[in-house]
Amino acid sequence: MSTRAADNAIPGGAARLISCVLPDDGTERLLLHWLRDEAGITRADSVYCRGHSIVREAVGRRGRLPEPSLVRLVRIVLDAEAADALFEQIYEQAQIHRPGGGAMLMTTLTFATPFPLPTAVPYEPGD
Repeated sequence: MSTRAADNAIPGGAARLISCVLPDDGTERLLLHWLRDEAGITRADSVYCRGHSIVREAVGRRGRLPEPSLVRLVRIVLDAEAADALFEQIYEQAQIHRPGGGAMLMTTLTFATPFPLPTAVPYEPGD
């Protein structure tokens, strides 16, 4: 690799994506706060989704889909070395083990770029 290409290289490396499907009960907000404040994770997001049979039993009439429930999908990008240990901590922190607590999975990412937050920027109100 030339010196010029090395100077313009994008930092990053092997990573993992942890996806959590959580009930829409505020658990995802608590998890995101914990990830930011306690675990130092800055690459995470949360979106609303409709889910079937993830946080509650699917009950439907014959020939019809069951009513979906509103769930939150939290996605967290981690360096590959830290992913296994943090997977266990996220499982406990999000209380996946409780009835209706949701589900989580981890997949391999080929590459992810670090995203450091500036230290002088305050958190948004309510965070």
